[in-house]
Amino acid sequence: MTTSTAIVWTEVRVPGFHHWPAAPEHRSYLRARHRHLFHLQARIHVDHDDRAFEFHDLQDVIRAWWGPGDRECGAASCELLARSLAGHLAALGLRVEQVSVSEDGEAGAIVRPVPEARP
Repeated sequence: MTTSTAIVWTEVRVPGFHHWPAAPEHRSYLRARHRHLFHLQARIHVDHDDRAFEFHDLQDVIRAWWGPGDRECGAASCELLARSLAGHLAALGLRVEQVSVSEDGEAGAIVRPVPEARP
């Protein structure tokens, strides 16, 4: 018999602004504040096949973390946003497999939390 693990995922799209102060000269336009429709995707482990964590509830958790309307992200990168969201989900007791954040669905970052070593 094969054993397997189940992972559920959801994606939400939320508006926000950020900038990259240290952008190299050939990408200097990224230094200015600019808007994206960020795509936030979370994948979490579940223990059974009957909606152990409802997709819509996961979307609500992500939207609440983001906040209402356009979020001001300052100099936060997609990597930093993904790490922050992963930490938030983990703090809620969810077993995070992966969080991705992209800019307009075109380019972004994936974070896969590494389980802590047990002494």
